[in-house]
Amino acid sequence: MANRDEKSLAAARVYGLSLLELAERSGAAQALGEELLDLGQLLDRDEKLRAFFGSPLVDADTRRGMIEKTFRGRASDLLVDGLQVLNRHGRISLLENVIEAYRTGYQARQGHVDVQVRSAVPLSDGQRRELAAAVNAIDGRTADLIETVDPSMLGGLVVRIGDRKIDTSVAKDLRTVRAQLADRAAREILADRVA
Repeated sequence: MANRDEKSLAAARVYGLSLLELAERSGAAQALGEELLDLGQLLDRDEKLRAFFGSPLVDADTRRGMIEKTFRGRASDLLVDGLQVLNRHGRISLLENVIEAYRTGYQARQGHVDVQVRSAVPLSDGQRRELAAAVNAIDGRTADLIETVDPSMLGGLVVRIGDRKIDTSVAKDLRTVRAQLADRAAREILADRVA
């Protein structure tokens, strides 16, 4: 169901941040964020629910009734009303992107940032603390580390903070050395031809 074209992502951000503003006004931003996280996990597990929300074959009235029956009284009115707004405007298929926009908006307002970390072996607690401190010094926000262990890496780290990528992996260093050696060899061959 996740739609990744720029126009759809922009619309999802508008809905997600609007929902965040409403939740903040009522003092329910954290609670709604938790509900949305749970809903996102439910969508990941339940392919039928995902298909129901994403199908263009299901009309808005049918979906409206299902949302009421399934969620009203079990979830906050803010969540149910938000789902109904998405449904009425034909944007319910963007739900996963709306959830992500809400999550990142809430996270940013709390002074946090996702930091993707890829390493050959799991990080130690000390390395996590050092990395979080370095991100805070660079970015000014608190790092929420999302770690991935990639045994194919020879060593080092690949860190992504938003759009910024910091590659300190051994593989990157080897590519750099290989490129430098190839460049040096090419210059020496050219120098021999000229001489």
